Amino acid sequence: MEGGVSRLVRLVEELVSIPTYALLGSAGGRIVYLSTKEGVVSLWSLDPASGETARLTEAPVSGAAPTRPESPHVVFTRDVSRGRELHRILYADAAGGEEKPVSDAPPMRVFALAFDGERVAFTGATAEEMAIYMARLGGGWEKLYSLDTMAFVTDVEGDYIVGYGNLRHDPRTNEIFVYRISTGEMEVYTPRDGSNNKAPRLSGGRVLFESNFEGRSRLYVYDPDSGVLERAGFSHGDYDAYDPVEHDAYGWHEGIVWAVAKKEGRSRLFLDGREVPTPRGTIHGVPAFLHGRIYVAVSNISEPPRIYEASPGSGEPRVVVDNRLPEWIAERLQRAWFARYRSFDGLWIPVYVVEGSSERPGPGVVYVHGGPWSEVRDMWSVMLASIAAAGFNVVAPNFRGSTGYGDEFRTMDIGDPGGRDLGDVVEARRWGIEQGILDPSRVAVMGYSYGGYMTLLAMGRHPNLWRCGVAGASVADWEEMYGMSDAIFKKFIEVLFAGRRELWRERSPSTYADKVSAPLCLIHPQNDTRTPLKPVLRYMEKLLDHGKVFEAHIVPDMGHVLTTMEEAVKMLLPALIFLDKHLRAGAEPSTPPAP
Repeated sequence: MEGGVSRLVRLVEELVSIPTYALLGSAGGRIVYLSTKEGVVSLWSLDPASGETARLTEAPVSGAAPTRPESPHVVFTRDVSRGRELHRILYADAAGGEEKPVSDAPPMRVFALAFDGERVAFTGATAEEMAIYMARLGGGWEKLYSLDTMAFVTDVEGDYIVGYGNLRHDPRTNEIFVYRISTGEMEVYTPRDGSNNKAPRLSGGRVLFESNFEGRSRLYVYDPDSGVLERAGFSHGDYDAYDPVEHDAYGWHEGIVWAVAKKEGRSRLFLDGREVPTPRGTIHGVPAFLHGRIYVAVSNISEPPRIYEASPGSGEPRVVVDNRLPEWIAERLQRAWFARYRSFDGLWIPVYVVEGSSERPGPGVVYVHGGPWSEVRDMWSVMLASIAAAGFNVVAPNFRGSTGYGDEFRTMDIGDPGGRDLGDVVEARRWGIEQGILDPSRVAVMGYSYGGYMTLLAMGRHPNLWRCGVAGASVADWEEMYGMSDAIFKKFIEVLFAGRRELWRERSPSTYADKVSAPLCLIHPQNDTRTPLKPVLRYMEKLLDHGKVFEAHIVPDMGHVLTTMEEAVKMLLPALIFLDKHLRAGAEPSTPPAP
């Protein structure tokens, strides 16, 4: 076993040392991006002409606002509570130098923020309430508007702050809001009742947003002064020919609309409707427009993010910042593909497969993503790469409730978490076996956050299907979690269950702890405030009372969101060692080369 452990330690060390990149735009004549290049999530900038880079922050960064080309500053948040997600908002110069607080606002959970070069608008949550706030760089701050539902700021410009959320208290819809700073008026806008409208962006008093009110999600421009709404117009037809399902990002560049559009887990960039060629996979963050050139960060399941220079009609993009896998890891990630399978009720479920085992069928993992409003995409994931490179086949379903496949699909789990979406996960196991990917005697279920919740529920409600399970940062008891949550996560639970509190006990893994029959690995951050530790400890007590086999890893001084590669190691390594012990059955993958 020592040889196996040392092999996995080497694997994890190699993978977490591979940097990630996500662009925020340009500022001060430089490309600005988030990266794990030095082992923590930090802000960096790059002068593409000289290739010179500057690290803007040393301590971990929790999030950042898209930059403004006309401003030299970058605004970001930092957790100052050892993982409990109480944030301060700070700013730094894009060329480097000392970081400074935006204001003296007290720490709170900041879920979304926007920057116009001088002002920062953000959604903040305390234990008691959610509200829209505004602060000036180095100046004061004020609470502008109290929110009674989930809503998120996405932009600020001139007299407007805009955002979106469940503003009409229908858990299956989103509306946009336009807040007038000068008067304090709040307009809630939807083109059609029952539609989903998201992530508005401002330019010259106009609001660009995504909506499905005419069917498929498309981009629209709304003028709040005149009330006029029109479809975003393009001079080229590539965007319409691509026929996207959703959008990752969009905005204006010199008065022209750009969009990062997506379908089937991949994204493409369009400028004025014309495709800007990028490598296959997922675009991370937003494009940076600088000196007549376009820069993007792109990855796929088999290749970590690189930064590219691209332009419409120019052919192959040029690599600006390279990023390479060790050959022995790259070999294990080449067999990655997309498919769909029919679930128990005939619904087609998208799925990504990564074949890491030399056997077919081989030992495997049904990987359940978090969220639930998230997805497994054709993009770099240290979690997926680690499982596959450790020698396991991975079947990763985008169960109903996942993003990326339209709002009708995304809202299918609202009012039914842990119900039909769990059925999709169970059917992913069946499909993987039928396809000859998974050995039916060696299948694990694994996930983090909502994926951890689904793992525990699958282990309790379908105990005979799994050789073992790995649950990270999981939900064990919805009622207890609700009582420990702040304002925004109380609203999250209310929206997810559509107010059906009677389901909380039935859909809680703690209700089925006595039914668990396979070994279970629980990994949980000590300071997690999204999925608190105490309900999981009580779940462990139930497992003990019923004589169940499990191991537990409580990671000290860590929160739900991983901001350092050291934290990633603490989550990944116990999981891989556990899977290796219970799924390997004597089969060893190829040994990594000696250092």
